[in-house]
Amino acid sequence: MTRIAFYSLLKKPFVWGFTTLIILLAITQFIAYQKYVINKNQHKKELSNQVDLIKEKIQALVMYSHSATKTLAYIVERNGIPDDFNTIASELLERNKYFDVVELVDADGFITHVYPLKNNEVIGFNIIKSIEASSGALATIERKDFFIAGPVHLKQGGIGMVSRQPIFIDDKFSGFSAVVTTLSTFLNDLNIDTEKDKDFIYQLSRVNFKTGKEEFFLEKDMSSYQSFAVPIKMTSGEWKLYVVPTNETYNTAISYMVFGLIISFLGAWSVWFFKGQSLRLKQIVNSKLQEQEDKLNQVYESSKSKIEKSEMLYRSLALNAPVVIFNTNKKGAFTYVNEQWVKYSGLSLEESLDAGWQKAIHPEDRERVVNEWQNTILNDTEFKSELRFQDKNGIVTWFQAKAVKLIDADNNRYGFIGIASDITERINNEKELLIYKNNLEKLVRLRTEELHDSREALLNLLEDMNVQSIELEKEKVKAQSADLMKSAFLATMSHELRTPMNSIIGFTGILLKELAGPLNEEQKKQLAMVKNSGEHLLGLINDVLDISKIEAGKLKVSYYPFDYLVSLKNTLDFLTPQASAKGLHLKTEISEMKITLVSDERRVEQILLNLLSNAIKFSKKGDILVKVAVKDNQLITQVIDQGIGISKKNLIKLFMPFIQLEAGLSRNHEGTGLGLAICKNLVEKLGGSITAESELGKGSNFTFILPLDYSPDK
Repeated sequence: MTRIAFYSLLKKPFVWGFTTLIILLAITQFIAYQKYVINKNQHKKELSNQVDLIKEKIQALVMYSHSATKTLAYIVERNGIPDDFNTIASELLERNKYFDVVELVDADGFITHVYPLKNNEVIGFNIIKSIEASSGALATIERKDFFIAGPVHLKQGGIGMVSRQPIFIDDKFSGFSAVVTTLSTFLNDLNIDTEKDKDFIYQLSRVNFKTGKEEFFLEKDMSSYQSFAVPIKMTSGEWKLYVVPTNETYNTAISYMVFGLIISFLGAWSVWFFKGQSLRLKQIVNSKLQEQEDKLNQVYESSKSKIEKSEMLYRSLALNAPVVIFNTNKKGAFTYVNEQWVKYSGLSLEESLDAGWQKAIHPEDRERVVNEWQNTILNDTEFKSELRFQDKNGIVTWFQAKAVKLIDADNNRYGFIGIASDITERINNEKELLIYKNNLEKLVRLRTEELHDSREALLNLLEDMNVQSIELEKEKVKAQSADLMKSAFLATMSHELRTPMNSIIGFTGILLKELAGPLNEEQKKQLAMVKNSGEHLLGLINDVLDISKIEAGKLKVSYYPFDYLVSLKNTLDFLTPQASAKGLHLKTEISEMKITLVSDERRVEQILLNLLSNAIKFSKKGDILVKVAVKDNQLITQVIDQGIGISKKNLIKLFMPFIQLEAGLSRNHEGTGLGLAICKNLVEKLGGSITAESELGKGSNFTFILPLDYSPDK
């Protein structure tokens, strides 16, 4: 009796529903937990990438500083203090964006030369007698080698780092060559605003090698954040970098958890409802069968109307809960089929993959279905068809099949997902109705079993959907990791290449000035070619670094007001010698006397330089016209040339990275094909747009539009 009572309890709809709830809760909450772990690991990886990027910048600063001070010290040791100190210092600053000031110090510790002198009036200041600067200066003399000191409160204002190289003439100490980097310049290059950045707290420190005290660059005591301190290996002492997250980011696993709860309760309710529905239907039928023979026709008529409702309920469930599921790649080859496919087709999973699925189709339907599927692939449309399966035993099943394409984040097709519902009973409807009339009890039992099968099909569908969701999330994480690794690799290699290139350009410039001795004409010609090639290669490396920043989402811009016409004049003055050498004339048409633009001045000048350089490169004669106008609070700039022009079919390729319109042996112009891609990204980053019009053989017109007062927060 106890066993009978137990089995009776198992048949109750409440038990089925509660069991379903527990199973679905376990599955969905496990998925949510896995998502939580994935998000946590991703956040740690992003923080590590941020720290690694800053470390690379600091180490690059040290290498650039060593190269610059060594170059200047070499000149003084060979030829004494040069008369054109300002020219040499200016070239050092142009090649190294980190430096703000170049200095020379005599043997007694007095600063004798400074460039630029404006706002840096420290000539005559004695660094050896200074309490703050003496330790670093004396350490440089004692080491007889390069030394970098900081934090230093600069006489010209601000906090900075001072890099010094001792000068020895005839083995006698004769002074220092030095470069000064303000911390604000270094942070601006990293696009870090320590006042406005709410995501991280940044700090740089150096341990005083005499006192052992940790000295911080910014006015923030980070002693309590030692667990976030990352040591930086330098020959000039113990340095530490702090990058501390200020708030916890929202973990999307919470959404997965909530969605899982909803799915669990809905699934449990559905099982409870349909299980109870079948029991109630069976009770009604049994009650009707017990009535007298003379009321059989009335029972039949009334029962016929319950049957019709049950039929509609079953068809609705079959339509919305597909039994057969399949996946394909973008070429239409099958990559997955579920167990129901194997059941109906008689084919194994391996036999059904690629084009093997065609063996499951009835021979009379096979050619038609294959043609319909091929048309779907070629025309990128939705697939709909009615077809028959025939298994190895000759059993035929009718199906209604439907497939839709799957797209990625860029709206590109990467495959299809399809479902097929068993419609055999609809095809054989008249025969089944006859069976229902002859044996009502058998019909009710059949419907009950079919509802049970549909419930299992729904559970299988949910399970397959969960598996697919996990796999898609894994692929997404892999793609994001690959993108971050690519961007980090490009940025690292660009820095590694720029360091030796700066030294090559610097020492080549020294040789051309004949500071190391006279040169003949052929030597001058060869060295000039080396310098020009080095500067060209350095420009290409800078382009690669910019595009890698853009793709990694690391490029940030600063907005402040500046005189746009002054920036335009500076750019034109810089390019005029290059244009004149080709017999070209740079002209302007400007509608306003003064234009104040709120944007990033450095990036705007980069856009102008790229567009004008291209116009000069691809023009052999005529004028290059720059038209500037203001309309509806927008700045409109046009760069018009009379060069070789661009065909209509090539216009769409202009702003794609690494794309050049000439290729192979026919190329006449050098470059990476990154210039216009960088321009497009910079213009859009600054809230504007850029377009191009051209005709082959008649020239081009590049137009970019920027808002006069743009803020990304508006």
